[in-house]
Amino acid sequence: MIVDCAAVIDSIEDSVETLEKHIFGDRVHRDTTQRIYDIKRRLITVKRSISPLVEVCNSLTRWDGHQLIPEEVRPYLRDVYDHVVRINETVDALRELLSSALEANLSLISIRQNDIMKKLASWAGILAVPTLLVGIWGMNFDTMPELHLPFAYPGALAIMAVVMWLLHRQFERAGWL
Repeated sequence: MIVDCAAVIDSIEDSVETLEKHIFGDRVHRDTTQRIYDIKRRLITVKRSISPLVEVCNSLTRWDGHQLIPEEVRPYLRDVYDHVVRINETVDALRELLSSALEANLSLISIRQNDIMKKLASWAGILAVPTLLVGIWGMNFDTMPELHLPFAYPGALAIMAVVMWLLHRQFERAGWL
């Protein structure tokens, strides 16, 4: 039983290492959160099977009652108790590590979403300039002075292009684009 639990713990540790590589890799994956949850469920199952053994093994190693347990077997019981305690502590450590991994994964997802929102906000700001100017000049007023100038239309397009270029450059310097 203890050997089987150790193999399960080793398998879970390998899964956690692989999971850490995915979390801190180049891309953030949505399925990583599900994988963390699945591993935590496996750890809970192991914890449920190991926790009662800690108390039983502890009682057997400290029990000085009847001659039911021969003296030459007691060192083996202490060895089993040490293994059970070590596996129990490893399960607790892995659960804490997975909780930290879940927090890190969610933080990285949030950071990625913030980066996307910055880019969208930047492009919305850049596109707001021509939208504003076209909206003003597209109102079909007959008394606007620039309507009768020969280079008013190309000038308005040039102003829009320059303002959009300046905004783009500013957003790139700020790291939003």
